[in-house]
Amino acid sequence: MSDHVSRRAFLAAGTGAGFACVLPVCAQTRDDAASFDVRQFGALGDGTTDDAPAFQRAIDAAAAAGGGIVRFGEGTHLIRYRLATDTVGAAAFELRSGVILEGTDREKSILRLADGQRGPGTFARLIASTGELADAKLRNFTLDGNRQGQGAFRDDINGGAIVLGWAGRCENVAVEHVTVRNANGQGIMLLGAVGHPGRNLRIHDNLVEQASYIGIQSSQFDGLSIERNTVRDCVDNGIDVYGNDDVGHSTASTSHNGIIRANVIRGCGIGIFLETVADCQAVDNDVANCRLAGLRINRINGEPRNLLVARNIFADSPFGVAVGGDTGGVRIADNTITGFTASGVQFTYNVSRITVTDNRFLPAGPEVPIVLAQPIEPDRDPAEQLSFVTIGDNRVPRGHHADALFVNRYKRQFMVEPGRFLPVL
Repeated sequence: MSDHVSRRAFLAAGTGAGFACVLPVCAQTRDDAASFDVRQFGALGDGTTDDAPAFQRAIDAAAAAGGGIVRFGEGTHLIRYRLATDTVGAAAFELRSGVILEGTDREKSILRLADGQRGPGTFARLIASTGELADAKLRNFTLDGNRQGQGAFRDDINGGAIVLGWAGRCENVAVEHVTVRNANGQGIMLLGAVGHPGRNLRIHDNLVEQASYIGIQSSQFDGLSIERNTVRDCVDNGIDVYGNDDVGHSTASTSHNGIIRANVIRGCGIGIFLETVADCQAVDNDVANCRLAGLRINRINGEPRNLLVARNIFADSPFGVAVGGDTGGVRIADNTITGFTASGVQFTYNVSRITVTDNRFLPAGPEVPIVLAQPIEPDRDPAEQLSFVTIGDNRVPRGHHADALFVNRYKRQFMVEPGRFLPVL
């Protein structure tokens, strides 16, 4: 078991496995269900009237009818916060089980937070749910968190734009073709709970930009698909999945069976953050210009296990891929990692069971480490250890400095195989 490794303690410083991801099915609310127009419940879409109560009335009517589609058309629907029904902070309105909330035009069907809604310590959500949320969907509209309109509180990180499953879980829930801009806190967040994971979750084809914290996040899940999203200019991580038991401190991950595929991420802190999750894949993503790393794998208590990082492009970040803490098997293969200034692959703290093969590295210069093994605390007693690491058949530019191919600063190591570095063809 590794000691606690902070999610943010990044710059202080194998074995392959089968990868069977169970892909989630889509939310099960029928697209031919009864329709409810928010205008019939008092929404005006004039940019000045608070339409949040009308949205709530329409959603509640659809839920009371056994499920349905709540539709809204073109126009700017101003929304304001009010006390959430869970009494934990504020929410504009809450989604219910069995309900689809759908705009008619993604660019013109707009929900916008009014000015001056944030305050000291505000935990606030634009679209919320409480407890169990099942068979629900958001699609085809823009959600504007209006950070600039919150004045001195525009950089608050407490809450988010879409936060579903709070104090419960999501099951068969999807967010698709939604634009989320200028959110305080998270852009899109789907939740489960320890021992009660979220199931069959889809976050597909969305645009998330300029969130004051994380772009897309999910935690405590069993069956998650995050695909074909664009995430830009978020202060913290672009896509973040999490599976630690923060109360029981179990070594077993609480999140399983996730796929992060074909997303485009630009200008975030870390592009993709895999923390204490198991049986997950990050494949075919395009990540560039992140302030710390293209992708990071981190362990707190739960063991990252059976992870595949493959066929991605990681460009122009200090680190390409970084790993912190012992794992139960991570394969980093067939990625293109370019423009890095610190290292292509980084190992920090006690790191084990990693395979790094068949990647293409194009660093910022010939002296930049391709693989950097760097303890967080070089003088720690007992010393941090690197073990069961296999590196092989990775391609690097001709003439790259030989002493910068594998830079290993660990005093303790076991079964570390540096392997071959081949010239780029």
